[in-house]
Amino acid sequence: MRLTVKNLVIVAVIAFALGYMPSLTAYLKEYIYFSAETGLLLHPKFFAALSDITEIIKKYAWHIVFAYTAVIGFVIFMENQNPDRTILWLATLVLLPVVGLIIYLVMGPEFSYQRKRLRHKPMRQFPLPQSDVYCNNRFLLERALFSSSGAEIMLHNRLKVFTRGSDKFPSLMEDLKNAVCCINMQYFVIKDDNVGGEIGEILAEKAREGLKVRLLYDAVGSWKLSRAFISRLQDAGVECHSFMPMSFPRLRRKMNFRNHRKIVVIDNKIAYTGGFNVGDEYIGLGPLGKWRDTHVRLEGDAVAELNKIFSQDWCFRSGDDPSLITDNAADCPCDTGGTPAQQAPVLPMQVVTSGVDSPWHPISQGYFNMISRARGRVWITSPYLVPGASFIKAMSNASLAGVDVRILLPSTRDHFLVFWGSRSNYEGLLRAGVRIFLYQNGFVHAKTLLSDNDIVSVGTCNMDARSLDINFENQLFIYDKELNEEFAAQFERDLEESKELTLEEWEKRPFPHKVIESFARLYSSQI
Repeated sequence: MRLTVKNLVIVAVIAFALGYMPSLTAYLKEYIYFSAETGLLLHPKFFAALSDITEIIKKYAWHIVFAYTAVIGFVIFMENQNPDRTILWLATLVLLPVVGLIIYLVMGPEFSYQRKRLRHKPMRQFPLPQSDVYCNNRFLLERALFSSSGAEIMLHNRLKVFTRGSDKFPSLMEDLKNAVCCINMQYFVIKDDNVGGEIGEILAEKAREGLKVRLLYDAVGSWKLSRAFISRLQDAGVECHSFMPMSFPRLRRKMNFRNHRKIVVIDNKIAYTGGFNVGDEYIGLGPLGKWRDTHVRLEGDAVAELNKIFSQDWCFRSGDDPSLITDNAADCPCDTGGTPAQQAPVLPMQVVTSGVDSPWHPISQGYFNMISRARGRVWITSPYLVPGASFIKAMSNASLAGVDVRILLPSTRDHFLVFWGSRSNYEGLLRAGVRIFLYQNGFVHAKTLLSDNDIVSVGTCNMDARSLDINFENQLFIYDKELNEEFAAQFERDLEESKELTLEEWEKRPFPHKVIESFARLYSSQI
């Protein structure tokens, strides 16, 4: 054993414990004794001591609660984060001493974030040479994303876009059926219905054929996923895990930090990512009706990066060695016959992740850069709009500077608080000249952002505080004019199925709506 301060402290503690052992044994004998006739018994002194402790706790319960609340209040005060969030939590603790403390323990932030941020050192060198591909207006965004997350430029890629589940799921199922080596799949929501059942049967069949099949799903997002569904897959040989399963001792942290990623990697050659989860709802058969989302199918350099993300999440939950998942030779020893990444066309992109393990919130930084550095247009599609004051100000400033800022949002709600919290941000944006469109033909769930005519972002991250700051997300930042125009054309088609919201119309909304919006706004930093 190495002679370090830590090891010396451990040895000292063990030595102290061993020296105290005789006294501890003698003390326990006064309260616990054993006889052959009756077995292990507790002495009446034990119950008397327990009663004394209970009385002390009852007598000083309020003192303990107030002291603990004061300590947490001081920690929140010194956290040095969003002032609105700090004021909200302090007010909750003061006005609701006991209930507020419980709410904080369930929903409060994770302070280990601060320690991770202090330990993080930005990367100093950009990984690729400054060629014509990189020396342009995009360079600062590319460098910032690399410095904050290590996301390198993936140069050779092929990408196909899906905006309807009726197109995405048949393509995914066909690729799954054609898999010959391995399938790695993770989703936030998986449902045991027709779509989920069909995908589950394909996974089970491929596992029975001898393929390595792994399935990771979020424990909260897939709350209703039946045990029978998982058992059928496991019986067929599919390895299944839920991400951060719920347990009472760690309730607060696990309620907040959910895995919102959607990644499928097939034979290390093909990958899928985007906004669609798995279920009938995502082909328009749910209560929200027609489902408008954006998902992409990838071939090329970026596939390996998505596989690394899956590997990290899988190994966090399973304890497996990440190299067994990311190493092609280990998982796919045979020749899959796919097109080598180098033969894919030039389509530069960065695969960026964020979560509690990303202290700089790289996706949030990427979004902010795309908005604040735009000169021509910023077109945003998101199911929610609760990104925080800095983003609202960035959108407003861009619009006031003459940038064409448009935001496409759903007209119907799937979550009460975040829906009304989103609406609380409309007025300021409308006054700044931002154009807001409400989608009328079902529910829009896509997470896309277009900046000028050459940058596109698509993935899993919503424009809300929970996605930007708390959940585990993945997002593609793509640098290509043709793809930008493809997304822009889809955005314009969506506008044809939307209604533009005017400031005059918004000011005439019912008074009860204003009250609900104000209430939701108070908690906008937490939703």
